[in-house]
Amino acid sequence: MSKERRQRLIQRVLDQSAVRSQEDLQAELASKGVAVAQPTLSRDLRELGVMKGPHGYTLPEAGSVSVAERDTFGEAAELFVESVEASGQMLVIRTGPGRSQPIAVELDALDSPDALGTIAGDDTIFVVCPSERAAERLADFVRTAAGLS
Repeated sequence: MSKERRQRLIQRVLDQSAVRSQEDLQAELASKGVAVAQPTLSRDLRELGVMKGPHGYTLPEAGSVSVAERDTFGEAAELFVESVEASGQMLVIRTGPGRSQPIAVELDALDSPDALGTIAGDDTIFVVCPSERAAERLADFVRTAAGLS
């Protein structure tokens, strides 16, 4: 099955039923005769702009632009970041519901020495930094990218 057909099927499944996990989605696709590996499924979900919220996976709203369609952290941050606070060696980034994971992925892709790692929930991202100074630098960068400063 081509990537395009598989992604259309994923969209159809998500549009027609509540899917709470990638395992559930894999099982649903398998019931339709499509076997897909977890890394491929994750990539498909990211490319489709699918977000995971408290009620499972959701497709982006009609007319919205997914983070996968954005090619810079700044564009994604401008859309989704609502606040940024540094506390010690930690950074706390708040987003709208279901928006933290795409931002964390974009932040990880920057491969910044100021970010050792990220943990994303539904609307909050925790970033561990190597020092308080690094946390402040990264906070300033994210605020600027998001248009909050």
